[in-house]
Amino acid sequence: MQTVTVLAMVLAAASAAAAPPGRDAVPAAESYAYGWPITPAAPADFYEFELPLEVYRAVTDPSLRDLGVYDAQGEPVPRLVSAAAELPAAPDETVSLAPLPVRAPTGTPVSAMRFALERNEQGTSVRIEGGVPATGVAGLVLRAYLADLGEPTERLRAIEIEWPREIEPLITQVTVEGSEDLDRWSAIGSGTIAGLRQDESNIERRRVEVGSRKIRYLRLGWGSVPDGWQVTKLTAHYSQAAPEARREWLTLAPSGRDPQDGGYLYEAGGSPMIDRLALDLPAENSLVRASIHCRQADGEPWRFVHNGLFYRLRRDGSALASEPAAVAGGRCARWKAVIERGDAESAPGLRLGWRPDRLLFIAQGTGPWQLVAGSARDAENDFPQARRFSDPEMRRLLKDAGPVGSATLGARVELGGELSLAPSRSPEWRRWLLWAGLAAGVLLVGGMAWRLARSAPG
Repeated sequence: MQTVTVLAMVLAAASAAAAPPGRDAVPAAESYAYGWPITPAAPADFYEFELPLEVYRAVTDPSLRDLGVYDAQGEPVPRLVSAAAELPAAPDETVSLAPLPVRAPTGTPVSAMRFALERNEQGTSVRIEGGVPATGVAGLVLRAYLADLGEPTERLRAIEIEWPREIEPLITQVTVEGSEDLDRWSAIGSGTIAGLRQDESNIERRRVEVGSRKIRYLRLGWGSVPDGWQVTKLTAHYSQAAPEARREWLTLAPSGRDPQDGGYLYEAGGSPMIDRLALDLPAENSLVRASIHCRQADGEPWRFVHNGLFYRLRRDGSALASEPAAVAGGRCARWKAVIERGDAESAPGLRLGWRPDRLLFIAQGTGPWQLVAGSARDAENDFPQARRFSDPEMRRLLKDAGPVGSATLGARVELGGELSLAPSRSPEWRRWLLWAGLAAGVLLVGGMAWRLARSAPG
């Protein structure tokens, strides 16, 4: 009887150690690594806010499943993580404008000129009134361009400039001003335009973005330009689309190099959905062709993301840098840039851009509420937090329930800390423990049987 009891106790202990915890048990708030207090802007039945980078860096799951929202009593409430909504895309409406040259004596400030447009059978021209000394036609130089949009508008989004190709190479800074009456002018945009060949690569930039302000007239100025400079064509881009979504940006310095291909390695520390990237070259007048790759964890194969030209050029006092490239969204914590052509020894910075995910939660229970993130236990149990409290239909069901409330996150606080991010002993370890328990039980029973046999009377 004693032997059976001891064996049962050993088997029970081994089985308890080997049994996994309840798969649907949602971890307590304190078992997550970090928390952030949620501050609603005004009372509402449900709230939504953007996730900052430090939340991406706190989770164990790149898909953000080990995120939760808890009320003041420590009870989880329904929550849903969604990617930023896609903005409706609308093609630009383009209209050709007549660029009207402004000619004045050298050194005459454009800001001192007053303009009037004269229209006749030959077309439209600019007359400068006051502030300009009289001089012969031979003493006039091209100082600016005017353009008439036809009617006041707030829909202007960009202008596109063309010039004679034979004057290239060209890099210059263009300033764009707007006016309703040709008298009062205000800056509405500026940008670098360029047309040149660099290391067998063609670089062309003709578009300058402008702000949406009610204007009818445009005035163009520029920096240093080659002889023969003129605007041969000017195109206005109008759009009905909403402004481009706000993006977060992160610039990373290389953390090392890949010994296999010499690529520069970067650690983002988290996995937001990257959709823009750029290389920041350290030296001026640099141009490289590079391929960008990423992966989530060490040991995984690298995934190709983008191949393109990246440059940082300066000419006649004007600077030009390659714009961030649009890439297919991906959640990766580790990145690599392989320089295929150009200076491969000057370490570039990697700039990543993303539109933050949004978290929607229902204000159940009593506040204040708290966002929590980072739980290895949540991951090991197949994310019960996400399975039980993240109904994908939540947003549709709440569509007619009233306006969504806005909220902000406070400073991060430590809950379970780094220990919550460490995996517990794996099922493989549990199986070994079970076998070890069984073996110990067998040895114990065998030893007791041997002692009983020796002590038995002959």
